[in-house]
Amino acid sequence: MGVRITNRHVISLLSFLAIFVLRLITFTCRVRYINKQYIDETLLGDKKVVITTWHRCAIYLLFKYGFVHPMVLFSASKDGDLLADFAKKVGVIPARGSSTRGGKEGSEQMVSFLHTGGRVVGTVADGPQGPPLRAKPGLVRIAQKSGVHLLPMTWSADKVWMFARAWDKMIIPKPFSKIIIYASEPYIIAKEAEGDEFDRYVKGMERTLNVMTRDVDAMVNHHDPNMDLILKEDDLGS
Repeated sequence: MGVRITNRHVISLLSFLAIFVLRLITFTCRVRYINKQYIDETLLGDKKVVITTWHRCAIYLLFKYGFVHPMVLFSASKDGDLLADFAKKVGVIPARGSSTRGGKEGSEQMVSFLHTGGRVVGTVADGPQGPPLRAKPGLVRIAQKSGVHLLPMTWSADKVWMFARAWDKMIIPKPFSKIIIYASEPYIIAKEAEGDEFDRYVKGMERTLNVMTRDVDAMVNHHDPNMDLILKEDDLGS
């Protein structure tokens, strides 16, 4: 989102304020699920899982599912500090790193977390700074190395605040909105997949998330300019 606040006291205050406001907002909202059984079996169940979503979805999903104490990867830059502090306050265990700064260390933290008793990890597939709705390979590699299921998730709502000037077009639900959370079937990444085969997993994850995002936006009549470009470039119009 391009937030550059460095004072840790200000960051902490903003996090508490955001949590308070989101609690008030979500109390008034209605939530509908698509494929809720996949969420129940993995994220809310007893199976280990890697969650993948888009950057635009991050704030609400962190707030809603922080109580399961997932480890989530955030950018090691100053821009990631505010979101990481917010996430920690809702129950998330932050790992720091990105595709450009400390990515290997952050990924290793998450794999180790899953191997030593942790159950849920995740991050945004197009982070930390895009391009929007284009997947990077990090999450697929984490799922492959840990040997656990990868679960694509997205959401949209009929009334949202959208950060229109932000690269990710981040959305937050408005009061009394109808929220739809969409999960796809979890799947395993083959251990032996490398090169072109591995790349196909990354593109497959990207396409799955974009088809889900296209469909859930259509259900609530939400317009995302980034999705307009994806629909044209990837021929996802229907």
